Amino acid sequence: MPPSPVAAIKLLALSAMLTLSAATLAGETCTVNGKSWPLCGGDNGGWSFENGQYCVARNFCPANRTSAPAIATRAAPVDAKANPKTRAIYTWLRGIWGKSIIAGQTDLSWDDTIDMAERVHADTGKYPALMGFDFMDYGMNGTALSGQHQTEEAIAFANKGGLVSFHWHWRDPSLLKTARVNQARFYAHEPDADKNTSFTIPVANGALDANSPAYQQINDGIDLVAVQLKRLADANVTVLWRPLHEASGNNGDGWFWWGRARADGVPQAYANILLWRHMYERLVKVHGLHNLIWVWNGQDPAWYPGDDVVDIASVDIYDKADNKTYGAQLAKYRQTAQASAEKKPIALSENSYIPDPDKIRADGAWWLWFMTWNDGAGPAGVSSPNNFWTGEYFNTAAHKRKVYHHPNVITLDKLPRF
Repeated sequence: MPPSPVAAIKLLALSAMLTLSAATLAGETCTVNGKSWPLCGGDNGGWSFENGQYCVARNFCPANRTSAPAIATRAAPVDAKANPKTRAIYTWLRGIWGKSIIAGQTDLSWDDTIDMAERVHADTGKYPALMGFDFMDYGMNGTALSGQHQTEEAIAFANKGGLVSFHWHWRDPSLLKTARVNQARFYAHEPDADKNTSFTIPVANGALDANSPAYQQINDGIDLVAVQLKRLADANVTVLWRPLHEASGNNGDGWFWWGRARADGVPQAYANILLWRHMYERLVKVHGLHNLIWVWNGQDPAWYPGDDVVDIASVDIYDKADNKTYGAQLAKYRQTAQASAEKKPIALSENSYIPDPDKIRADGAWWLWFMTWNDGAGPAGVSSPNNFWTGEYFNTAAHKRKVYHHPNVITLDKLPRF
């Protein structure tokens, strides 16, 4: 006679506990950012909270992911209700991946007087197909602040036929509604302590702590950018949405508060994944935003939030100033690809040096796009380590022209009308 349903559940639970105990007793662990965590008894393909402790699924442990994903790329965005334009753009992106590279450039969000797209055009005769904008200063006091016109700039660029990306230097959620721009920071690990915030993702018993003040402050921040994303949706602008960027920081040091080191025993990666999934739920299902293509940029496979909430995987690469070889960055490309079980398109979401398209083709490191960071040191043409486009500190004039006129590179004039 087979066991009753209740008895079967108890047997399964006991089996999972014994498996977890056996793994722990055997010393089976997974190292993430220099710290060891036990392997889970079950295998849900990620992090878990089992029997009061945090653990990592065996197949999710980065050390066990050494080959490219085998599951096919999704035919549609992860948001099943994505609007028609967003679906069309996703389909097009999926179709060009492995054949072409989209030219991207970040805007200088803290100085509205500088137009980075025009700087690119002045140096190459071409405009980028993709511009990256930032919600960094939204919610800060002072209506005259530069950076609070990014939505309008993004709509204007989209109306020219361009693609739009947004990231978000999310300032301290506890101060976002009250502080001036120089008081609410987003850093967690800067040498200058005055630039840091102590805000921490609230976690209790393996879940976001919905009873904490920090939880409501996080929701207030998400709701703040939801207003801008809704404006973009109403203007029929699809957003390549890259929140919680560079989550793992420099080898897990946690540059930003959404990846900070913790003293409560909660894995940094686990807390960040909880926040990503909560943001997805709130923006898509609570606010009904269906104009977003979700771009993950955790920098470390152990921080990957799941194939059901990611459309594109990406990585930021800043090389030293003596590296004018313009290599394809194949190793980083492969590492980023291994973060997912599905074959996600891979993007270079921030860069100093622009990989040579000939080397990309030769190595097979087909970045879906590159996104050169912005300038920060005054007039165009000045070579400075703070100028990632203008001047020749990173990319020479000849290299920039080669890239923007390369047959495999998609510039604004080559984009279809979606």
